[in-house]
Amino acid sequence: MFHDTLSMTGEIHPCFTFKQRLINCVEQEPIYTRMCRTKKEDYNECHTKEKYKAAQYFIGNELHKQKIYSLPVYDEATDTFKDGPLPKDADGYFNTDKQVYYSDPQ
Repeated sequence: MFHDTLSMTGEIHPCFTFKQRLINCVEQEPIYTRMCRTKKEDYNECHTKEKYKAAQYFIGNELHKQKIYSLPVYDEATDTFKDGPLPKDADGYFNTDKQVYYSDPQ
């Protein structure tokens, strides 16, 4: 495993907390190979970022395939998602007089 105490800049490494959780679980659990599996997966994900990269790749492909030009934006005040900003000439993309959003009342 990697040395996770300090990062290259002398700060605490971002994966240090995941390592501590894994160590505490291994020390406390008698069958740690099964009981600490999720903590080990979290620790490995912190280092490799495989799930994050896969999600970004998937989203990028979907945006390209579907020609999605805008993603919804989370509004904390109303706890809902609102339509994201579109490019200024978005109607030209779709060849319509007016852009219709899925959240517009019908």
